[in-house]
Amino acid sequence: MKISVLASVMTLLSMGQTMACTTILVGDKASGDGSFIVARNEDYSATNAKHMVIHPAVGNQQGEFKSHSNDFTWPLPKSAMRYTAIHDFDTQDKSMGEVGFNSAGVGISATETIYNSKPALTADPYVEKTGITEDSIQTVILPVVKTAREGAEMLGKIIEQKGAGEGFGVAFVDSKEVWYLETGSGHQWLAVRLPADKYFVSANQGRLRQYDPADTANYMASPTLLSFAEKYGLYHPKYGAFDFHKAYSQDVENDTVYNYPRVWTLQHMFNPALKTTVEDGKNFPVFLKPEKKISVADVKQALRNHYQNTSHDPYANNNPKEPWRPISVFRTQESHILQVRP
Repeated sequence: MKISVLASVMTLLSMGQTMACTTILVGDKASGDGSFIVARNEDYSATNAKHMVIHPAVGNQQGEFKSHSNDFTWPLPKSAMRYTAIHDFDTQDKSMGEVGFNSAGVGISATETIYNSKPALTADPYVEKTGITEDSIQTVILPVVKTAREGAEMLGKIIEQKGAGEGFGVAFVDSKEVWYLETGSGHQWLAVRLPADKYFVSANQGRLRQYDPADTANYMASPTLLSFAEKYGLYHPKYGAFDFHKAYSQDVENDTVYNYPRVWTLQHMFNPALKTTVEDGKNFPVFLKPEKKISVADVKQALRNHYQNTSHDPYANNNPKEPWRPISVFRTQESHILQVRP
């Protein structure tokens, strides 16, 4: 198995402190060379320096991990595998790891910031003080999991036990598959196995929809995902099949300019014949088979897209008030591509 990490850190002018990212996942039968691809722009602050660190394997650990951003804690594993991470400069290289591989060949990209719906969070709020957040996910999970599925399952169990401190999407990859997990509320979650011949894009909004509890090969979820949704009026069987997005994800006016244009642009980049408009955001396909196999170079091009050669390019058109939020922004503090060849 061959693994490569492509990462860059940009130190340009800051355009705000809002956590925001764009994620691209590609199945092995959708890529040009038969590899799995997990990629993301981490957008926060262009002046936030990053440290790429190789953490050695350690044994006989005691004590607990303590988050840098809230009061979340988790027992340290007795033995931890060697793993890589790209930390924020002010965490002493102990948290906010964002992305990396471990010595078992498992990769993680954490997180895509998403927002769950007001009704879902009224019933089950985020556990902001002690729940797991972006700051902790990579550092807690990557040193111990041996498969992508195990990573998604471990994160799900932590959400059930400790709660999620915020909304997020997280990707896991190994030599056999890619899994993507999204929060539904403080203690609800859904993870889906990426179809081998498809790709997936996300832009700061929950994107997962379908869930089949009987199909354990392709879906994992919190045990009360459906019953909770029914109990609190987020879903009723009489209205048709369960839709995770409709039940648990936020869909507001701001999405039409901040999120939809990015998803629409990437889907039309890989599927030029797709008959959708930006206004169709609530009904964008979740997974798509690309018209042409996707390469790492294609993903690089996608991550640096800023609507160039269109009226929505805020840079070429010198328009700081452009309503469409580009994929590539000045506050991208690092951009990474994980590639795994079976």
